[in-house]
Amino acid sequence: MKKQWIRLGCGLDISKKTFHGCLGGYTQESRFIVHAQKKFANTSSGIIAFLKWLEKHKQKLDETGSLPFQLLLETTGVYHEGVLFAAHEAGVAVCLEVARRVKLYLRSIGQESKNDKLDARGICQMACERKFQLWKPFSDNIYQLRSALRHRKSLINSRVRLDNQLHAANFSKTASKDVKASYKRLIKQMEKEIKALEKHIVELYEQDQVLAERLNPIIESVLGLGLFTALTIIAETNAFSLITSRKQLASYVGYDIIENQSGNKKGKTKISKKGNARIRSVMYMGALSVIRSGKGPLYDLYLRVRHRNPKAYKKANVAVQRKLLLLVYTLFKKRERFDLEKYTLKTSKDMKVVAPN
Repeated sequence: MKKQWIRLGCGLDISKKTFHGCLGGYTQESRFIVHAQKKFANTSSGIIAFLKWLEKHKQKLDETGSLPFQLLLETTGVYHEGVLFAAHEAGVAVCLEVARRVKLYLRSIGQESKNDKLDARGICQMACERKFQLWKPFSDNIYQLRSALRHRKSLINSRVRLDNQLHAANFSKTASKDVKASYKRLIKQMEKEIKALEKHIVELYEQDQVLAERLNPIIESVLGLGLFTALTIIAETNAFSLITSRKQLASYVGYDIIENQSGNKKGKTKISKKGNARIRSVMYMGALSVIRSGKGPLYDLYLRVRHRNPKAYKKANVAVQRKLLLLVYTLFKKRERFDLEKYTLKTSKDMKVVAPN
């Protein structure tokens, strides 16, 4: 008897050199069945072969093209990008999921063993069971901004390491003059590269007039928000194109609250930190600017958290980070600049704010 399929899916487990594809679906009896599996080279020719293989087998299962179908990939650094872009350009309904959620799903269906074939099968089943948001590529300008901003951050981290090494060498009794001179030359060259890169980033930003018109009023009106902080937020979220709510944004960046409470047990409440660390890094610096300024509604928020617990500096800093990020999101979506009267925190009107000692 011919199987009656009700939905189809394809899962890919991708590594540096190869990727394993699994095509399957659910029948009318609510049974998940694997139709075909194959291993491909993670190269241009291998990706083309995969797309042909997928089209061939999908046509066998769904001649009319009416059944729901998703191609699901998990994030793997940069190794998934070749298949991702090629599938999107070929018109395939391709979706992307973070590795942590895939891992939790595989555990939920009782998959204990791990290999490429089993992982592809599990991802295929996940694609059949759940509805994912279709992946869309960023604009070329956003990709260039993101790449330049990430490189800038990497250069800054390298410069900090060199500064620390030079500091240690200056206080060392055994470090040679040649080593110190080498550190100084490297630091000077690094600073030169950073300045040139920042100039390039500003040029990219100014070329995108639509983005500049929406972002400039926010940067000018929000205290603690610098150009590179704002651009990092925009570049890492594709201008919030896939973000539909403040809660989703907080989770994406890792500011979602994790509670640890059961019965009489009351553990620590903390943020998950399982999101985009690049955005959290720049938000930390933005929060520092707010706190050092000593004014504004976000600083009032900082004081309220410190007033409840004078020792909770980090918690107060994170609260400012989260509020600043959500404020940028709201203003960007509404195409507004910051209005102090409209966005002043409600509790600041009635609560007496006491500065921490």
